[in-house]
Amino acid sequence: MICIIAAVAANGVIGAGGRIPWRIPEDMAYFRRITMGGAVVMGRLTYESIGRPLPGRLNIVVSRSKKISEDGIVTAGSLPEAIAIAERAGKDVFICGGGSVYREGLSFAERLYITELRDEYAGDVRFPAFDHRKYRLIKREVHSDFGFSFCIYERK
Repeated sequence: MICIIAAVAANGVIGAGGRIPWRIPEDMAYFRRITMGGAVVMGRLTYESIGRPLPGRLNIVVSRSKKISEDGIVTAGSLPEAIAIAERAGKDVFICGGGSVYREGLSFAERLYITELRDEYAGDVRFPAFDHRKYRLIKREVHSDFGFSFCIYERK
């Protein structure tokens, strides 16, 4: 299955200056739980902001200009190549950023794991708008005390 996983502020922001502009431990634990054992696919800048391979997952970095030569990292020249690598390995695909990889990934994604934040944040990267008519919400887990909801959308 090809999935997108993202935390998105109420104003669409997902990043600021190469970083996530919030710290929500519950969301990080959710990300770890959902992606564990799968293939995480990310752009080079997202990988560089993380700074290391994510343990327990096949880490695939999409880069058209630079091959990442680190243990635990596979470099792909395009998103379709990254998806093919993950599928050959028998892994579910979790596209996890950044903005341009998300934008391209929407045409492939069968499922969206979106942490919807109640608050707005300042930032320079936004999650691309997606056509809600093409997806149906199959689960919403509200965490009102913390100001977010875990939402799962599936392509119709």
